Amino acid sequence: MDSLSHNVNFAHVVVIPAYKESSNFVARLLSVPLTVPVLYIIVINQPDNDFDSSLQTNLSRFIKNSGTSIFKEGDLDLIVANEHTYFLIVDAFTQPLPVEQGVGLARKIGADYALFLINENKVLSDWIHSTDADAHLPNDYFEATSALSKQKKHNQTVAVSYNFTHVDENIELQQANKLYETALRYYVAGLSYAGSDYDFFTIGSVIAFKAKEYAMVRGFPKRSAGEDFYLLNKLAKLGKVEFLKDTVVTIEARVSDRVPFGTGPSVANILQLKQDNKPYCYYHPQVFDELKNCISHFAILWESRLYFDDWLSALSKESRQALQDIKLASFVDKQKNNNQIQFNKQLTVWFDAFKTLKFIHSLREQKYTDIPLQQAIETANFTFDEDK
Repeated sequence: MDSLSHNVNFAHVVVIPAYKESSNFVARLLSVPLTVPVLYIIVINQPDNDFDSSLQTNLSRFIKNSGTSIFKEGDLDLIVANEHTYFLIVDAFTQPLPVEQGVGLARKIGADYALFLINENKVLSDWIHSTDADAHLPNDYFEATSALSKQKKHNQTVAVSYNFTHVDENIELQQANKLYETALRYYVAGLSYAGSDYDFFTIGSVIAFKAKEYAMVRGFPKRSAGEDFYLLNKLAKLGKVEFLKDTVVTIEARVSDRVPFGTGPSVANILQLKQDNKPYCYYHPQVFDELKNCISHFAILWESRLYFDDWLSALSKESRQALQDIKLASFVDKQKNNNQIQFNKQLTVWFDAFKTLKFIHSLREQKYTDIPLQQAIETANFTFDEDK
């Protein structure tokens, strides 16, 4: 796509991957009250192990029929739905995507198009919004990021996570989603309590990020799941990932098998556990105490870098083993000649969201096995609002 020939400068851009989706979400987007032109880039996709493209074809046809006019942009279709609503359809189903690259590649294709349009000044905002077909966007969705850009104190913000809630008329499904949602909030609260720099939600349907920084980290990874986690993990090393507590995206509570892990499979697991009269278990709160002690102890690691074993001995046996599992000693050896500022900066980059998760999993495997979520919440040394 060389450029959009249609003579419109879009105020905002939103990327939505769509696989096995009905047209309901398109109708919902059309009902969103807009006062400025918004471009929705819809990447209609399917993996190459799915040979039925009927849903994707029907969705593409519906979107085209929803517009007053269609402009061809190479292999793309720009649909003018109304004065302020525009759809750019990306066909990623006629030639399916590699199954192992899945939703990550779909998001990357859409976000890369958005990046191009921002660089071409066809999109005026430097924020790329990422969401899903099951998300209901609030009326102040775009105002939230626009407000950040106007405030100097948010100059270091490179990405945001909107607040979120799951809803459904089916009480059982709603409760399962709420339980999983509570687990996510518990985990992020635990990271905050421990002093982690990576205490943010990594949900692909509720994030937005700056175009420049997105380009710097080379965009979404091509993964069938977890692409949101890995993108934000990279972005967090460039600046702040901020939580927009007061702007809430409503997500339809549903079971899904389109990705190997994440909300859909987790909710299905919770429903099965309930059917089997078993509790939903999650991380033991002690792992966050261990993490807190470890991060606190990092403050004197540079001073102790030549006496690493002595530094390590002040931690619990489990934390020592966890740090050994993620190869902290190797990091210290490679960075020991840096000055204190550079050493600590590299340590923050090194002990990222992924390393933190591996650290926690090592603790779980050694001693602190998962316990029922409600028990974990009640016994944790930190509190959080289960609804925010």
